[in-house]
Amino acid sequence: MATRLTKGGLALAGLCFSALPALAASHPVHPAAAAAPDALVAQLDTVIQQGIAAARAVQGHELTIGSQFRAVSDADGQLDAKQHALDDARRQAASLLAALERYVHTPRLAALLAVQSPIDRLRSGMLMAAAVPALSERAHMLIAELQRLETLKDAALARQDNLTRDRQALGTMRQRVDQLDTKREDLRRQLLGDDADSDPRSLKQGTVAVDLPDLIQRGDAEAEIRERERHSRAALAKNQSATDPTRPKSPKTFDKAATLTVPIAGPVVQRFGQDNEIGAPAQGVTLAGIGDAAVVAPFDGQVDYIGPFRGYGTILIIDHGGGYHSVVAGLGRVDAKIGEWVVAGEPIGTLPDAAKAPGTASAGNSVTLYFELRQDGRPVDPQLSLADQGGGQANDQRTKDHRVTE
Repeated sequence: MATRLTKGGLALAGLCFSALPALAASHPVHPAAAAAPDALVAQLDTVIQQGIAAARAVQGHELTIGSQFRAVSDADGQLDAKQHALDDARRQAASLLAALERYVHTPRLAALLAVQSPIDRLRSGMLMAAAVPALSERAHMLIAELQRLETLKDAALARQDNLTRDRQALGTMRQRVDQLDTKREDLRRQLLGDDADSDPRSLKQGTVAVDLPDLIQRGDAEAEIRERERHSRAALAKNQSATDPTRPKSPKTFDKAATLTVPIAGPVVQRFGQDNEIGAPAQGVTLAGIGDAAVVAPFDGQVDYIGPFRGYGTILIIDHGGGYHSVVAGLGRVDAKIGEWVVAGEPIGTLPDAAKAPGTASAGNSVTLYFELRQDGRPVDPQLSLADQGGGQANDQRTKDHRVTE
């Protein structure tokens, strides 16, 4: 990972670096971290890979459920439309039938003495003669429509049953992801000790940063300080490696040809550059997913910041090196920590529960995730349109930068 200290953090780094000996003395090293056993590192790597596989399976199931839910919603809409049309046809037929019934029960003498010309009587008779077969035909059409409506209702119920079963299976799969996350956190704590916790200084950056580029810069500066403190403690401790034992052995290098992993399973609902709700060009992409959907890291890197920030809600920033950062916003639960290393596809949190997510005005149980990719603080198009996962419209525009895969 390239040097992360930026101009905005030089003063802060200088102040903190002068206090490193005191910090190191007051920050004891966990016994397991001192040795950094190869066995623990191997276990952590295995658990991470298992978590990636489990998250991939969960997202595949979530994608299926999202498609099923949209199909159920569409079917419900069709049923409602057909029911309204059928109700209108019934009312028209009932009115015509009532008119015919009144005519049939009108005494002949009263009909003959009615104030009508012979032409009017003839016309009334012709209309009634024509209405009877038309009414019969309408009745047969209504019967056929009723049968089709019943068939649609049966199909909708079958889809709903399938959706319920798939949701139950998804719950079991999500439990597996949570179990692996708990195991991963336990192994990290054994390797890092107190360093496994998020740095309180970094948590405060969201309250002082003036904008997102400033927050990214401050996060990089804090990461550099943490790394220097680690080296200082290692220098004071015997048999202590300065290298973070949880850092991936061979993290992927981010460049213009890097392939991103889509953070959630779901279609793109707003693309980079499209006007957002305030009429400004979107600096990222918005994806729709089901409630509590798994969110995964789009690329290898280190978490710089987690927390609320202005209008973004809860965001997570990952430094990928080379000046590239991912910004993931709209999380309901975060399973990563500041300073933690993540790899592409590794679960880092979940979307909110659809029933509790404010402002998610989309179909039924759908909630959204906002994703930005920035280079040196400037937003760039991640081209998530290349990862059309169903329900989104394919984009024929292609660039050579930031290819995205499902």
